Amino acid sequence: MTSPSTPAAGVQTEQRFQTLFEQAPFSVQLLSVDGRTLQVNRAWQDLWGTHAGDPLLAYVLSGYNMLTDPQLEAKGVTPYLRRAFAGEAVRIPAIHYDPAEIGKAGTARWVEATARPIKAPDGRVAEVMLIHEDVTERLLAERQLRASEAQFRTIADAMPQMVWSTLPDGFSDYYNQQTYEFTGMPPGSIDGERWAEILHPDDRHAAWARWRLSLETGEPYEVEFRLRHHSGEYRWVLGRALPVRNEQGELVRWMGTCTDIHEQKRIRDELLASNRRKDDFLAMLAHELRNPLAPISTAAHLLKAASSDPAKVQRSADIIERQVRHMTELVDDLLDVSRVTRGLVELDRQPVEMKAVLAHAIEQVRPLIEARGHELAMRMPSGDVHVLGDRPRLVQVVANLLNNAAKYTPPDGALSATMAVDGDVEIRVADNGMGIERELLPHVFELFTQGARTPDRAQGGLGLGLALVKSLVELHGGRVAAESAGPGTGAAFTVRLPLLKTEGRAGSAPSDAMALPPAARKLRILVVDDNQDAAETLGMLLETLGHEVHLAHDPGRAIEVARNDAFEAYVLDIGLPGMDGYALARRLRALASDDATFIALTGYGSDGDRHRGDEAGFDHYLVKPADLGELARLLQRG
Repeated sequence: MTSPSTPAAGVQTEQRFQTLFEQAPFSVQLLSVDGRTLQVNRAWQDLWGTHAGDPLLAYVLSGYNMLTDPQLEAKGVTPYLRRAFAGEAVRIPAIHYDPAEIGKAGTARWVEATARPIKAPDGRVAEVMLIHEDVTERLLAERQLRASEAQFRTIADAMPQMVWSTLPDGFSDYYNQQTYEFTGMPPGSIDGERWAEILHPDDRHAAWARWRLSLETGEPYEVEFRLRHHSGEYRWVLGRALPVRNEQGELVRWMGTCTDIHEQKRIRDELLASNRRKDDFLAMLAHELRNPLAPISTAAHLLKAASSDPAKVQRSADIIERQVRHMTELVDDLLDVSRVTRGLVELDRQPVEMKAVLAHAIEQVRPLIEARGHELAMRMPSGDVHVLGDRPRLVQVVANLLNNAAKYTPPDGALSATMAVDGDVEIRVADNGMGIERELLPHVFELFTQGARTPDRAQGGLGLGLALVKSLVELHGGRVAAESAGPGTGAAFTVRLPLLKTEGRAGSAPSDAMALPPAARKLRILVVDDNQDAAETLGMLLETLGHEVHLAHDPGRAIEVARNDAFEAYVLDIGLPGMDGYALARRLRALASDDATFIALTGYGSDGDRHRGDEAGFDHYLVKPADLGELARLLQRG
C-alpha cells in the first residue's frame, strides 16, 4: 500500500487542488507574498473575457504585480491588499476594472473582491487568494433604479399637487416636497397613520372610512376634506389615490395626490349662494310686482260696477294712480341699478357742498322716518364741505342709506346721520334696528342680496339700494363699508369720498373751484389715450398750463416715443388696445428715469383696479372725469 505521506499521495492532493481551483464557480486569483500573480482559474478567465494565448492572460501571468499597479493605487485597492498581505481577510468594495487601462483587450466589469491570506503552518502569509464577484448587472440595475427614483422625485416635487404613496396596507411611506411646504410639517413627521393628525377633526371619520373601503376593495380613492395649512387655517383639498399592481395583478402600492381646491370650492359655494340670492330676488320681484296688480285689478272692476258713483270712481282712480306709481318706482330702480353697475351712467361732476346733500337726503326720507316714529340725530362739521361729484347721485346715495336704516329699524327706533372731515369726507348712517347676520355682512353690497323681510317693515323696494350705493360711491372715487355686530344690534354704513379743497373760499362758484393754476415748473409729459379727442383736449389743457405735451394713441407708439425721448411725467389711460395701461406702465417704467411721475387717468375705478395700478407702478390713480385741478397739483408734486 502507498502511505499518504508518500510522494504519490502528495501528487494526488496537488492534482485534486488544481482540479478544484480550475473548476471553482467563482473567479480566483492567487498572489505571491510580493504581490505577483501566480495563478488564475477558469472562472477568472471567463470573468475578464480572456483565454490561453490572449495577451491579457499572458500579461497577468508573466509577473503582473498588483501592489505596484498605479491604476489599482488610484482606485484605492492597494491599501486593502496590504491589509490582506499583513494577515487580515478584507472585503474590497465594488471597483470598475477595464483591461484597456493597461492597454489590453478584455471585458470591463464592476467587481467586488475578498482578499484572504493563505498562511503557512508557522503563521506566516504564504499567498493571498483574491475571490472576485461580478456585480456589474446588479450595480447597473441599482443605478437605473436610483436614476428612476430621482426622476420620479424630481417630477413629484415639480408638481403643484401634494404627492404621496403608501404600502398595500395603507401605511404612508412617501410625501413629496410640496406636501411639507403646504402643511409646514418637517419631513418624516406624518409617515404612517400620523397624516390623519393634520386633517380637520370634522372630516377625519369620513376620510378614514372612505380610505378603509379602498384598502379593502382596491377601488380608487377620492374624497374632499380639509387639511391644515402651514398658516394654521384648514384648506379644502381633493384627495385621490390609485392602486399600483404587478404583472400578477397583486396590489403592491397606492399612489395618491392631494390638490388644493380651497379657492375653487369657495368660488363654487359663492356662486351657489349667488344663484340662491338671485332666485330669492326673482321670487321677491314677482311678489312685489303682483302686489300692486291686485288693487289695480279690483279698482278696475269697481270702475265698471260703480261708474255712476263719483266718489268710488275717484277712490278707484287714486288707487290705480298710487299703485302704478309704485310699479314705476320698482321698474326705475331696476333700470337705474342696471345702468350704474354696467358703467352706462356718466356723472355730471361739479363742486358739491355735502352738508346740503345730507340735508336734502334727510328731507326725502323724513316722511318715512316720521311715519315709523324714529328719532334722527345729526352731527355736522363747521364750515362748508365740498367734494367733486354729481349732486343728484350723491343725494341718492345718502337717501338710500337713510331709507334702508328706516325700513330695517322697528318703529320708535333711533337713527343717526353724521359727517366728519379727516382728509376725506366721511358720512356715517347708523341705526339700532334689526342688524345684519355675520354670513350676510360680506354680501350686503351685492346684487340680489336682501335681509329678511318682516311684517313690520315698510313695503317697497327690491333690495337694490346698497348695490346702487356701492357703484355710485366708487364712481366718485370713494368707498363704502358696512358694520354690524349681528341680529338685533343695529347697523352702520360709512361712505368716504375725496375732499375737494376750495383754498379757503367757502361757497365759491363752480367756475372758481375749477380754476387751474399755471404750472410752477414746466414738465415734458407723455399722454397716452386711444380716444384721440380726450388725448388732444387734455394735451391742450396741459400746454395752456405751461407744459410740453406729446400724445400717443396706442401702446406701441408710446413705447417708441419713450425710447427716443425722455419725459418727466406720463399720463396713461388703462383701457388701451393690444396692451392695457398696467402693462404699458411697467414697460415705460423700465425706460423712464427713477423720479418720473406716472398717473393713471381711466374710467376703471374699483378698489381692485387701484390695487393693480399700485402694483404696476403708478404714483397716482384718477378716475375719469378727473378733477383737473387735482391732476395739475399732482403733476407739480410728482
